[in-house]
Amino acid sequence: MSQPESAPEAPRVVPATKRQGILDFARRALLVLVFVAAAYAIFSQWPEVKATVFAMAWWQWTAALILLVPGVLLGMMMWRVILLGILDSDHSAGIHRGGLNKIYLVGQLGKYVPGSVWAFVLQMELGRKQGLGRAQVFVASLISTGITVGASLVVGALALPALGDKEPALRWLYVLLPVVILAMHPRVVTLLVNLVLKIFRRAPLPTPIRAKIMIQSFILGVGMYAFFGIHLWLLSSHESGLEFSTLFFLTGALALGMTTGVVAFLLPAGIGAREAIVGLALASFMTVGAATAIALLSRLLFTVADLLCVGAAFLAKKKHVGDLS
Repeated sequence: MSQPESAPEAPRVVPATKRQGILDFARRALLVLVFVAAAYAIFSQWPEVKATVFAMAWWQWTAALILLVPGVLLGMMMWRVILLGILDSDHSAGIHRGGLNKIYLVGQLGKYVPGSVWAFVLQMELGRKQGLGRAQVFVASLISTGITVGASLVVGALALPALGDKEPALRWLYVLLPVVILAMHPRVVTLLVNLVLKIFRRAPLPTPIRAKIMIQSFILGVGMYAFFGIHLWLLSSHESGLEFSTLFFLTGALALGMTTGVVAFLLPAGIGAREAIVGLALASFMTVGAATAIALLSRLLFTVADLLCVGAAFLAKKKHVGDLS
């Protein structure tokens, strides 16, 4: 009489290590912190911009907010292009783009926590959750930041002649431009990336970074600032009207202000540094009080746009998971 077949063994569940549990808790705590910090940025700025919002036509601030969304998404696409460019083809083929979008957009909220290094930390941890190496995500974020600075300095040249006379220290930012341009050369950036990977004790890039990736990323960065500039132009039309002559000037001023915010990295999202430059530019054709209010309103709308894009990324990821189930 044959022996009954034994039931197949259930797969063993490997318990999470104590270290992994601590890291998961820290990641969730950091996520909560950045969302709270972003929400606080909105509520703390509202009393100062409330009168300006109510004085504007609804379409002005609504259109200005909507225009920020494609700008934020272009920044996301730039980061994604860089990350996929440094991954080997087998690894990048299995990555869902929605997951990458979530890593970038949620990670960017880390800039609202003082010491903007938290954006890098959060992106690295979210990337690890998606099966990416921390070093790869860190390198992509580092290159993205460098290209963003390079694009902002190029676009900022539109406003430098006028703003440089009022704030000569802005000219010192352009010491960075030749360094950034040199670092964007495919051979140089490949060398620098491999150096960072070596520090992280990771294997070097399987292939050198292509010039196409750097050019495409730079174009996306310029496009990002174009949308941001139109956003500020629409807000300023409340005081100055839609004068086309001010569009390029304000686009350059906002780009310079955002780069100043990157340099002032100890401030959450460059708060204060960006508004000082944007307010200075706006004060060229309106009162100082109105310029300050619009600069603060622009800051608030940026925060709202960041949160809207994060919400859209979560919904898109959830829909993708639902489609696969």
